[in-house]
Amino acid sequence: MFLKKSQFTRNGKPYTYYKIVSTYKDEAGRNRHKVVKHLGKLSDEEAENVRRVLKEQGKLQVEKTEALESEAVRIASVPQETPLFVVLDAQLLTYEPYAQKEWNVTDVDMLLIVREGTGELFMNGRKVALHYGLVIYAPIGSGMHVVNTSSRDLHLDRIAFEVLKKAEWPAARGAYRQGKMPAIFQEPIQLQTPYRVLKLTKELDAVQLSGEPQEMFRRQLLFYSIMDTICRNMGEERPKETGNVIEHAVALIHQHYRNDLTRDQLAEQLGVSPEHFSRLFKKEKGMSFIDYLLHLRIEKSRELLLLSKSNVHEVAQEVGFQSQYYFSRKFKQLVGVSPSAYVHQPKKYVSLNSCLTSSLLKLGVVPRIGVLDTWMPAHYQSLLSQAEFKLIDGLDEHSTQALGELQPDLIFCNIHKQDVRKVRKLGPVAVVDLEKMDWREQLRYIADVVGKQQEAEAWLHAFDSEIAEAGRKLAQWLNPQDTFVIMKVVSGKIYVYGDLRSMGGPMIYQGLQLRPPRIVQEQIINQRILNRLVPLEKLSEYDADHVFLINYESNWLEAAESFKRHPNWKKFTAVRKNQVYEVDRGIFYGFDPLSLELQIQEIVERLSSQS
Repeated sequence: MFLKKSQFTRNGKPYTYYKIVSTYKDEAGRNRHKVVKHLGKLSDEEAENVRRVLKEQGKLQVEKTEALESEAVRIASVPQETPLFVVLDAQLLTYEPYAQKEWNVTDVDMLLIVREGTGELFMNGRKVALHYGLVIYAPIGSGMHVVNTSSRDLHLDRIAFEVLKKAEWPAARGAYRQGKMPAIFQEPIQLQTPYRVLKLTKELDAVQLSGEPQEMFRRQLLFYSIMDTICRNMGEERPKETGNVIEHAVALIHQHYRNDLTRDQLAEQLGVSPEHFSRLFKKEKGMSFIDYLLHLRIEKSRELLLLSKSNVHEVAQEVGFQSQYYFSRKFKQLVGVSPSAYVHQPKKYVSLNSCLTSSLLKLGVVPRIGVLDTWMPAHYQSLLSQAEFKLIDGLDEHSTQALGELQPDLIFCNIHKQDVRKVRKLGPVAVVDLEKMDWREQLRYIADVVGKQQEAEAWLHAFDSEIAEAGRKLAQWLNPQDTFVIMKVVSGKIYVYGDLRSMGGPMIYQGLQLRPPRIVQEQIINQRILNRLVPLEKLSEYDADHVFLINYESNWLEAAESFKRHPNWKKFTAVRKNQVYEVDRGIFYGFDPLSLELQIQEIVERLSSQS
């Protein structure tokens, strides 16, 4: 065996590399060469070391040949340190149908991941066919242009990053220089399950570049998760014909159902034949693509008919039907009545949030299935006894089955507590943002959806009178300069609340206009935050004349560890004056009409006892 030096030219630049070659004779007795190992680029010193080892190898016994060959390769190999990866930017690139070539040169390392569509990438003299789930690594300095070859948009996720490697000792201790990507990325990678990677990439693109530490760490974590998922994905043997293709197809359908979507377009996006796509879709979903699209459009139209002020023609256009007549015919075929009749017929409602269920009941509307806090049904007993109502704790296997059998017309849910995508599989959804809408907005929104606007305004008018009357009573008993603080205790930790949503804040500070301590006004209410964790060491800063206490006692703590034993608690003005009111946790947690009514009663009762 001997070391062979080869030279070639690429892009006008000369390159030199080495390989270990052995000699043998073919059947005709002619000398032939066989490559034993490609060594790549070597320095003169490394090449000389390999030659020395190969020369010594020829003098040793035959049984040692393999070991010496490994030693030669080892000497020629450059030690590889673990590189560091630093994400710089993430962006979704869109190329319109048949867009002309766009020439770019990368100034950093990049990953390009095909999210949707087909096209061609020309990079460093190489042509790559682009299709769903393909990952291409573009090293720094790569010249490229992209062409969209189809009639649909081409979407590429571009992630820019740096590969770093520690500088060699002792040249620059602690410094870094440009590193190399692992060899597996040198060729395009076809992901077997692209959905996982694309979901992470979408999250990465959504993280803002504000310089906040948590955002910086999240971006880096997401990038490493993407790289890890790509590497794991390569090792999977799941065939392309399985659910990941249909999973992505369904995502595209839900995204573009309003458009003139065809089977051939989806098949082209996914890189399969139309016939094969039809077989896969029917196998995975139990219905054809056309039927699935039709059912989705009708479900969306039911939601729009109930939640929007649009007429039938506008709804038909919104969900992708060009003909109102065809829409009405298909709607009646699947729902059983025409769109106009559907709007006016009695509805089967479901509520997946206790606050929303209570609001419906206060308006006189009994949902067929609903979540209620354990103390609430007794207050609505007369109403519930007159209608069919199934109480559930939330979405589980049994309640999901019940919803499936009911086929509700509308499901009320809290966007912050339920997975809306999963809920929508059970029926049309009215999404309520309980964290951004105040309790009056929530009640009016629900009333508008169920056609109970007059009832809602009548209740609000009566309730405002009740608040005013409570305020007049309290003014007779309280010192106008007294301050009030709301504290919730969980696992021994004290949280001070402002006037948002829970723990009686809207009623105490907004409704009854009781004065908060200055620090509560400035650091919680004015800052529009829900609460603030207050260490016992700083409790004196929140001193007040009265405390409304919501105490969630914890089995985690011994009695000796109770906050009530702390010196700062004992020094608190409200504690010394015996003006701490441990109120009902269930009632003060809510901000629905029933909870608010009962909060007024309890506040007036507790404060009147001090007069």
